[in-house]
Amino acid sequence: MTLLQYVFLIALSGSLLAVTLFTAATVRSTLQRRGGALAGSWIERLGTATRPDDQMWAFIAHRVTGVAIFAFLAVHIADVFAYAISRSAFDEIHRLYGTAPMRIFECLLLFAILFHTLNGVRLLILDVSGIGESGSRWMLRVAVIVAATIGSSASLVILSPMWS
Repeated sequence: MTLLQYVFLIALSGSLLAVTLFTAATVRSTLQRRGGALAGSWIERLGTATRPDDQMWAFIAHRVTGVAIFAFLAVHIADVFAYAISRSAFDEIHRLYGTAPMRIFECLLLFAILFHTLNGVRLLILDVSGIGESGSRWMLRVAVIVAATIGSSASLVILSPMWS
């Protein structure tokens, strides 16, 4: 592996660490605001979320996916900038995208983009319409199902070179 590839991986790892820390802070902050929500650990509450918590978890997921997309965009702009330095530097960095860990990362990024987009559309519709709480829950389920379906199908294409 070359120095440029190491620099890219360090930048990507730093972004992932920042997203992880942001996720932990967001979950903790949201649960604290809900009053008494920290009676058990947030991991325990994640698996036992009640219906009103659907919107809370959607709120957290929307914020986290937004930060994750932004973090990757910053790293991606830097790796595309390598083209301005030299074509070989650009190619050197982009060889990493064909590796198994990066393909898995791309699948996770795709799921984040799909959920963030579909949930954002859902929030826009809720802002301009009179859809109530049950409609909001229904639309959230649709957004999650569509994101999971498209993301899973596209992930098969992204991961297929690993199996051939």
